[in-house]
Amino acid sequence: MALTIPQAELTGVFLESLSYGVYLMIFNQCMTVLRKRHSRPSDYLVGTAVSLFIFVTAHLVIDILRNMQAFTWNESIPNYPSSYYGTFDTWQNILKSGLYVAVTLVSDAFILYRSFIVWGRSYLIATVPFLLLLAGIAIGIFWVYTLSLVLPGEDVFADALSVRVKTFYSITLAMNVICTTLIAYKIWKIQRAVAPFAKGNENDLSRLVSIIVESGSAYSALLVIMISTYTTGSPAMFIFLNTMSPIIGIVFSSVIVRVGLGLSHGDTHHKKTTPLSTMRHRWTTRSSNRPLPSDHILSSSNLGAFPEGGVQVSLQQTVHTHIDGFPDGEIDIENDVSSADWKSETFNAV
Repeated sequence: MALTIPQAELTGVFLESLSYGVYLMIFNQCMTVLRKRHSRPSDYLVGTAVSLFIFVTAHLVIDILRNMQAFTWNESIPNYPSSYYGTFDTWQNILKSGLYVAVTLVSDAFILYRSFIVWGRSYLIATVPFLLLLAGIAIGIFWVYTLSLVLPGEDVFADALSVRVKTFYSITLAMNVICTTLIAYKIWKIQRAVAPFAKGNENDLSRLVSIIVESGSAYSALLVIMISTYTTGSPAMFIFLNTMSPIIGIVFSSVIVRVGLGLSHGDTHHKKTTPLSTMRHRWTTRSSNRPLPSDHILSSSNLGAFPEGGVQVSLQQTVHTHIDGFPDGEIDIENDVSSADWKSETFNAV
């Protein structure tokens, strides 16, 4: 039996509800991490998290409303769900599409800004993704507007609307692939740089998982599936379309959690930042601490292991996690670790 649009919509809302439950847990953890940070949370982290929550929640509410209307209104009319979902110019459908476009653009802006930060605030790196973001905004608005002009019975897989939709997905995919590749490469480069100083308690699989999560590559993979189903004209597209919003929330809220915990890169909560190419390596120890064991001491002869770009390493008294195997420490590319409670010994890596 071939999959119909009403079946795909119903299945999509069911999976969307399940995904939203997972998203709620991650969002709660996200806000808890940001609220309990010792330093002031970055505005773009908080703004992204809250904006995604509002749009994703509204998207689910609209989808549930549309499901109820399709399957409970006018039950006396034969095959009414097909007729209902075949009408695209309703305010509910237009609002749903607008919310999806908003979720996508917020996530695109977030991954663009992360690429910009991870690459030392390089405007050259961000130029092409930024232009793609502007194009995505224009096409997204045009998509929603065109949706209001679709007549009942028109084939959304073949008419002018499909051109806008495919263009929007293609632009979003291109931008995410570029940003994902840039972030993944930079994280891999940093992990390789600090590997000689690691204890060896982090295997290749855990490093790979961190790269996948932090780069948001899972979202790019889902976009490929979305474009494939839409291009083939399969009603399964509506399943992925409905579930995409909470999945976007899950992917990027997970990134925000890692950034908030200091497990990732891209936090700009302090006023002054230093480009990665000129960043100094700071090894900070509390004055009252006992000396580090000999196997934990960095010697100047080891500095050549760091490629251009470097990282910042901080030893702290309170241990929250281990990053790249550093003993009792954490890596935060953008944190300024200078404080009155700590003594810093600073050395430069060229």
